[in-house]
Amino acid sequence: MNFKTDQQQNSLFNPPSNHEEQASQWEKMLWWLAAADPSLMKECGPDRFRYSVIGYTVMTTWLFATLAWGYFFSTLFDDILIILPAAIFFGFIILTIDRGLIAGLNSNGGKNKWLSLSLRLLLALTIGFFISQPVVLMLFEKDIDAHLPVVKEKKITAYTKQVREENTVVLQQAKAEIERIRNEQKIKEQEILDLKNAYIRETDGTGGSGKIGEYTIARVKKMAYLKAEEDLIVWKRNIQPALDSALAKEKITETTIQQRIADFDKGLHDGFLTRIETLDDLMLVHPPVKYRYRLVILLIMMIELMPLLTKLMMPSGLYEEKVQDAVQQKKLLWQTERAALMEVEKSFYETALSADKQLQADVMQEINELRRQQVEKEFTQWKQNPGKVRQFWEQLKTRLLYFSRN
Repeated sequence: MNFKTDQQQNSLFNPPSNHEEQASQWEKMLWWLAAADPSLMKECGPDRFRYSVIGYTVMTTWLFATLAWGYFFSTLFDDILIILPAAIFFGFIILTIDRGLIAGLNSNGGKNKWLSLSLRLLLALTIGFFISQPVVLMLFEKDIDAHLPVVKEKKITAYTKQVREENTVVLQQAKAEIERIRNEQKIKEQEILDLKNAYIRETDGTGGSGKIGEYTIARVKKMAYLKAEEDLIVWKRNIQPALDSALAKEKITETTIQQRIADFDKGLHDGFLTRIETLDDLMLVHPPVKYRYRLVILLIMMIELMPLLTKLMMPSGLYEEKVQDAVQQKKLLWQTERAALMEVEKSFYETALSADKQLQADVMQEINELRRQQVEKEFTQWKQNPGKVRQFWEQLKTRLLYFSRN
């Protein structure tokens, strides 16, 4: 018959927790993410796995937030040396907040437990909604890129309308002046043409006189026709500065408008806000996108709430009891130390008071002896030459008594 050694037999009765006491670095990392104390977790049995699961959820939200922040900064910068550190930094901020929310659930919360829990849920929802924006943009990137030119065109059209409305008065004044001058010029040119035609009709016999050739009436009409041409030349010379000024004003205004539109077009980029606007416009144009957008937002917010919900859904275990017990022990130890310190302080002051009283009594006794000797000396001198008793007493009282009436 084979017999097992004592060591082998003893190993059969070893509690399973002995093996679990040696936690790996990965487990400690997960516990740290779950805001758990590894020193208290060693002998907590099933709680080790429970907090490892919570650690995985926190790690997931951490990586998710880092990815979201990375995409967000990629819409603002092109340098990876800026994007990567910024994404890691803000991802770590989200990690810290998640750990703080979970750590706060380890306490019972007292009377304000539900209020505290509601505030934590509200904070987690807010963070989840904010993080969801860059993630949604990343998921709908192709659709947004396809719709982006439409949004830019709408922006350019709206901006063009705005700029033209701002310069409407100036343009209208310039165009009205140009139109007035040109209409006046057309009227004058038409008058000249009418005078010229009248002169021609007089010379070819179709006019009012019925004579062919340049006779008196034809010459008069010719003079009127030539005089009108000369007047037109003078008028053009005089009106040209005003026309040039109106044309220049119109041209400068149009150039300014076109330059502002070109600058606006050049300033349009594929930044975060532009993509958000594009996504909003895309949801208006294509209603099915709106429902997918809401589902994605809800899913991302649930991912952010996952660590908190996981902590809430899992029942309290031995670890929570150990945390509360450790807190109570620390509190009790502090209270005991505080009471002992107060007792020591009280004993010190009582001993000091007793010593002061004894010293005062000894000093008073010595002073009394000296006073008696002084009184005897004064009395002996007074007996040798006695005077008024009242005067002697007043002098003696002033010099030797503790309290005397002034």
